[in-house]
Amino acid sequence: MNDSPDEPEAPKSTDPESPRADRTQRTRRRRRGRAAGITAGVLVLLLGGYAAVDAYDLVPDLPGFLTTDPQIEVQTVPTPRAQAKDVPAPASAVDDSAPVPTTVPKTVDAILKDSKVKGFGLEVRDGLSDDVLYAKDETTSRTPASVTKVFTAAAALKSIGGQTRLATKTNFDKSTDTLTLTGGGDPLLSAGDSDPASVNGHGGLRTLAEDTAAALKDDDVTEVALNLDTSRYTGEDFASGWERADIAKGVITPIQPLMIDTGYIGSKDREWRARSEHPAKDALSAFAKELKKAGIDVTDSDGDGGGDSTGSTDSTGSTDSSDNANGTELARVESATISEIVEYALVHSDNVVAEMLGNEVAIAQGQEGSLENGPKAVLEALGESVDLGRTHLVDTSGLSYDNRIAPHDLTTVLQASVVADDSLAGLVSYFPVGGLTGTLHDRFLDEKNASGVVHAKTGTLSTVTSLAGGVLDAEGRYLVFSIQIDDVDKDKILEARKTVDDIVTALANCGCR
Repeated sequence: MNDSPDEPEAPKSTDPESPRADRTQRTRRRRRGRAAGITAGVLVLLLGGYAAVDAYDLVPDLPGFLTTDPQIEVQTVPTPRAQAKDVPAPASAVDDSAPVPTTVPKTVDAILKDSKVKGFGLEVRDGLSDDVLYAKDETTSRTPASVTKVFTAAAALKSIGGQTRLATKTNFDKSTDTLTLTGGGDPLLSAGDSDPASVNGHGGLRTLAEDTAAALKDDDVTEVALNLDTSRYTGEDFASGWERADIAKGVITPIQPLMIDTGYIGSKDREWRARSEHPAKDALSAFAKELKKAGIDVTDSDGDGGGDSTGSTDSTGSTDSSDNANGTELARVESATISEIVEYALVHSDNVVAEMLGNEVAIAQGQEGSLENGPKAVLEALGESVDLGRTHLVDTSGLSYDNRIAPHDLTTVLQASVVADDSLAGLVSYFPVGGLTGTLHDRFLDEKNASGVVHAKTGTLSTVTSLAGGVLDAEGRYLVFSIQIDDVDKDKILEARKTVDDIVTALANCGCR
């Protein structure tokens, strides 16, 4: 994909460069973690076409969100077409008696010397021992693009818990004959039946409507007023740094705690799909139709789907969702687990799911779920391992050029997942797989040791390319890495990406002793 020559440049970073740590001292540091392997047998999604991702991961021609130059006409984001496929995660990492790579610097330096693009920041660590095998400008914060989702995913696994599910509920107030549909933060509801075998569509509004109707009929109720409660999230539902025009391109949607299929609208058979301006109202309208089919008359409803969303929670007819505020709970449908939702967000690089996860992290941290609190809550959840002084987030999806993350902080989180014994242990195995899935489906295709072995999260903006993840080297050492560069000339962005891939391929191919 070639960048448009008219695409506006990303704004230059004004952040001062953070002081570099003493690399020699840190290289000697050997925090011996338990010999924990990477989770195997993870279910990932093999894409028949492109995934619905951060627009820049697939369509780098999209203009920067925070530029002042005029917007240009661009292609929209393609519809995801996926089928389930079992892809083994990397083999278990070897124990500490195995050879430790010692010549990684020589190997990587040779690639960087030959590259036509200069200015990379990167770090490579042994996944078990945490030894730093290579570091270059690793403490300099850069625009990470969708690699931001690594932090969001890790924070969600740690603070919410991998086995947690999000519930969409109905409550009935008998004194007013009012039924309330309460959004619980599941961005992957379907309009139809719940499908326990699916992540997208695990909970279905038709199933919720039928269960609700059965409960109402048991109480001899056949007619209700219908209300919508979206108060789980507060504040603005659309960040100031995002472009509302990108809703029609399928990049993002207002972040509301109730939506169908991440807000996509239109036929699933279409190659390109927009997202909704008012996803919660659309979901309520779909629920009302299913409720009527199930034999319950709706005398009044907030969910006619008409009008424009102003971006505020109030525009969806929200009410107080405190305990018993909406009456007695009648029915609920639950989402896939947080681990499964995290995997979906990473494989598809889905901005909407990532932003909703950010809101849910804030709630899990005891804060209000909001676009303002999400980035802060993500960093707080990772505060024990990430230097908050050099990391700055303004969203949890990576759409903003104002996000800043250093390679060292990314590999800190990745290495922690390798030796974790909780939900965080699955993090790396949830990433796209080189040559097979997600935003890596067309990379490392011809690399014998890298294809099917590299698990990494991509990040792409018009002047940014980054990759962070893990790879098993030729002698069985599991290595974690983060490679970033920003402020790249647009005509050199593909060369920069090639350099990134060359480095990761070299790590896969070598024992480097």
